[in-house]
Amino acid sequence: MNRRRLAIGTVLFGGLGLIAGVTVWLVMGRDAGADLPAAVAVNAPRMEPANERQRVFRIDPNRSVARYEAFEEFLDATVGSPVGETSAIAGDILIEPGSPEAGRFGTIIVNVESLVSDSRMRDSRLRKDYLESASYPEVEMRFARFLELPESFEQDEGYSLRLEGELTVKGITAPTIWDATFEFDDGHLRASATTEVLMSTYGVGPISIAGLLKTRDEVGLSIDLVAYNVAAGAGPDAPAGERFASAGGPQGVGPSFAGEILPILSSACAGCHQPGEVGAGHWSLATAADAASFADDLALVTRLGYMPPWKPGGATPALLHERRLDAEARGSLREWAAAGAPLDVAPGTPVPPGETQAVQVRSDLVLGMSEPYRGTGELADDYRCFPLDPGFEEDTFITGFSLEPGERRVVHHSLVYLASGDARDEAATAAGRDERPGWECFGGPGIPGVGGVIASWVPGQTATAQPEGAGFLVPAGSFFVFQLHYNYAEQVLSDQTSLSLQTEPADGDLRALHAVPLIAPVEIPCADPAAGPQCERDHVLRELREAEGLRAAIVPNLLLGLCGRTAEELQAQDGPAVTSWCDIAMSYAGAIVEVGGHMHTMGSRFSLTLNPDADDEQVLFEIPEWDFNWQGRYQYETPVRVAEGDIVRISCTWDKGTGEGQRYTVWGEGTRDEMCLSSLTVLPDDPDSVPSGRGQLLRGFSGLLDRAGER
Repeated sequence: MNRRRLAIGTVLFGGLGLIAGVTVWLVMGRDAGADLPAAVAVNAPRMEPANERQRVFRIDPNRSVARYEAFEEFLDATVGSPVGETSAIAGDILIEPGSPEAGRFGTIIVNVESLVSDSRMRDSRLRKDYLESASYPEVEMRFARFLELPESFEQDEGYSLRLEGELTVKGITAPTIWDATFEFDDGHLRASATTEVLMSTYGVGPISIAGLLKTRDEVGLSIDLVAYNVAAGAGPDAPAGERFASAGGPQGVGPSFAGEILPILSSACAGCHQPGEVGAGHWSLATAADAASFADDLALVTRLGYMPPWKPGGATPALLHERRLDAEARGSLREWAAAGAPLDVAPGTPVPPGETQAVQVRSDLVLGMSEPYRGTGELADDYRCFPLDPGFEEDTFITGFSLEPGERRVVHHSLVYLASGDARDEAATAAGRDERPGWECFGGPGIPGVGGVIASWVPGQTATAQPEGAGFLVPAGSFFVFQLHYNYAEQVLSDQTSLSLQTEPADGDLRALHAVPLIAPVEIPCADPAAGPQCERDHVLRELREAEGLRAAIVPNLLLGLCGRTAEELQAQDGPAVTSWCDIAMSYAGAIVEVGGHMHTMGSRFSLTLNPDADDEQVLFEIPEWDFNWQGRYQYETPVRVAEGDIVRISCTWDKGTGEGQRYTVWGEGTRDEMCLSSLTVLPDDPDSVPSGRGQLLRGFSGLLDRAGER
C-alpha cells in the first residue's frame, strides 16, 4: 500500500496538540460519553510594574485561543484535519514603551482539561490517556528572554521577534523557541506565537494505533491572545460561548436512522459497546443520541476498517462469523454523518444488540475459575492463566464450547490451551508465584507440557461448534490452561469467567482434529545497532541465560537451525522492519478447518502461505496490520485441502526498536520478547496417517529445552 505522511498543521499552546493528529483516539478513548468540559478558571502569577512607564497586560481568556494540529498518516493514506482549542489561558505580559529590554512575560498557564474539538471521543482520549490531565491539568510556559529585540517598543506599531523559554507538560520541562508577532495600544495587547516541539520530549508520542494511523514526532504549537491593560481599567470581555456544537453540523437529508443506521449499529457495534460490556469504557452506545453525538467518528473508524475489529484480510479465504462491515454499510454511515446525523426517532431510542444466528451447543460440562480474580491495577492489560480440570478419566472429545465472562467490562479476550497431565506440577508452581489466583502469562502459559489452543473467545462471539463428526480429543488425565486478557484501563473489577463444553465419548465414530504447530525464528535488531550493548545479540543472550536459565538462551539458535535461517541473514534486512519465516512440510493429507497466529507488540504483519513460490501458491491466512490486542482462532467457511508434502510457510514482520528503549529482540514469552507462532487445526483424511506424537510437537520442543536447561 502506498502511504503518505501529510502535515496537519500547527498547534495548541503548551502541549494540547502533542497528541492531536490522531483522529481515532476516539474509539480507544475512555469515558467518551462525558459532557463537554465546563468553563475553567485559570490562575497565573501576577506581575507588578516597577515604574509608572511600565504597563501590565493580562490575558483575556474570552478573546484568546490556544490551538493544536499535528501530522498524521492514516492506513489508507487519507488524512484528517483535527483542530482542538481552548480559552482556559492565564498570564501577564509587561511592556515598557521605549525600552524593549525591560519587557518580559510572566508564567503563562493553559488548562488542558478544557480542550474542545469537533470530536468528544478524541477530546476524552487526549485528556485522559496522553496528557493525563487528571494528574497534570495545566501546562506552563515561561519565557526567559526576547531574542532579536527592536530598538524600541511603541504603541500602534507591529513587531516580530523570537522568544526563548521553557515549556512544561506532564511535569517535563524542555527549552523552546517561539516566533511571535504583537502590537499594543493604551488598552490592549494583541499577540500570536508559534513553535514546533517533539511529542517524545514530553512522553506523549509519537502515536501508533495498529491498523489505523501513525503520527510523526513533530507537532506545532500556537496561541492567539488579547490582553488588557490592568492599569487602564480595562477588563476581560464577556464569554464567547462554546466553540463547537456537541454533534455534527447542520442537518440535511441522509439515510434513515431507523431504517438503515440502527440495524447496522445493532448488529455490528452494540454487542460490545452496550453499557456493561467491555467496549463501553471506550464508547457507550445505549441510545440514538449516543450514535448521533459521535457520527463523524463512527464514519471514520468504519471506513478505515478499524471498527468493528476484524484483523484478517488480504487474500485470506472466507471465514465464518466475519464482523467486518460491507461497503454499503460503511457508505451509509458516512452519508448519515455528512448529513449531520439526522434522527427520525426519539433521541432516547435504545440501540439494542441485534439478534445473531447463534450456534447451539450443549453445556455438558461447565468449568469455572476456582475463585474470583481481581488484578492490582498496576497493569492496564493483565494476562492471567488459570488451570481448569475437566476431570476426564477416559479420553473425551470436545465438539463445541461457549464462554461466559463473569465481568464483561474487563474481559477482553480468552484462549484455552490443552495441557498434559504431567504439567500439573508446573502449573501449581506457576500459580504459587504470587498470592493471587493463577499466574501472569503475557506471552503464553509459560510452562512445559502445554499443547495447542482448542478454544478462543472475543467480545461479541457466540458459541463455537467444531465440524460435524469431528472434535478435539482430550486424553484422560489432561487439563486446560485458561488464559484471560483483562483490560483495566477504565476500572479494576473482579471476574470469575466460566467455560461450557459440549463433549462426546471417544468410543464412537468421531474423528480427531489435530494441531499442526508452526514456528519461526525471532531476530529483531535495533534500528540503530550502535545504540548500546542492549543492541548486541550476544549481550541479550547472556542476559537471558542469567535471568531465565539456559532454556531461554538456546531457543533463538534452536529455531534458526530448525528453519534453516541465520541471525546474520535476518539482521541484514534494510529498513525499519524485519521479516522472518519458516517452511514446514505437511506429513499427511487432510482439510484445514481453523487457523490463527501469535506475535507480541512489535509485530506489524502476519501470514501463512500454502506452497509458497509454486504455481499453486495460496494464502491461508493474513493479518496485514497486526494488533496484539485482537488475537483469536478463525474457522474457514470452506475447509482448505492440503496434501502430504505440501509446504506451509509462516511469516512474521516486526518493527525494529527505536529510541531509548530499543534492544535486540529474540524469541521469548516476556513483554520485551517476541514470538512467531501459529497452529493449524486439521482433519486428517486418514487418522492412521498421522505420525505418533505429531500433535505434541510443541510439547516435545519444550521438553527438549527442559532437558537442556538441566545440564
